[in-house]
Amino acid sequence: MKSRFFILATVLILMGSFGKLALGQVAAVREVRGPIWTFVPTSAAALESIAVKAPANGNITITVTGTMVYEHLLGTPGNYCLQLSTTPGFVGGCVPDGGTDSAIRSYIAAGVPSTVPGFGASEQYSIVRTYPVVAGQTYTFHLNGYENDLNSSWLFQPSMNALFVPGTLVP
Repeated sequence: MKSRFFILATVLILMGSFGKLALGQVAAVREVRGPIWTFVPTSAAALESIAVKAPANGNITITVTGTMVYEHLLGTPGNYCLQLSTTPGFVGGCVPDGGTDSAIRSYIAAGVPSTVPGFGASEQYSIVRTYPVVAGQTYTFHLNGYENDLNSSWLFQPSMNALFVPGTLVP
């Protein structure tokens, strides 16, 4: 009988600890979902943004996901770029062969078969980047982008997530 009581007490204590851990993690996550369709213009612009306030010193990991949908004509090359940045409209990492790990660049060759008008082709994208943060400071992150020589392009179900992780890792 004593062992059953001990096991039950241990389980209740652990459940309380896991509950506090889960609540702490939920409080450190923020998500912004854009409209189902976000137009991608021909000049650089901020397409989605997320603002977060750091509850303590540590790191914020930003994850951007969605699907790029575009229409393309056979015989015409095209391209697009999406970049995560703290500066709205900044796409400096979209430079071919000189880019950054926070940018997605895609080139659609002239010889690629054309897409069906109104349907287009699609490519999923994901950008993950970690930024150091200071307690009490507010940070804004932007998914910037543009397209060139495509009939049209849209982000489908874009999402931005911010995950706060306190402290830093020591090697």
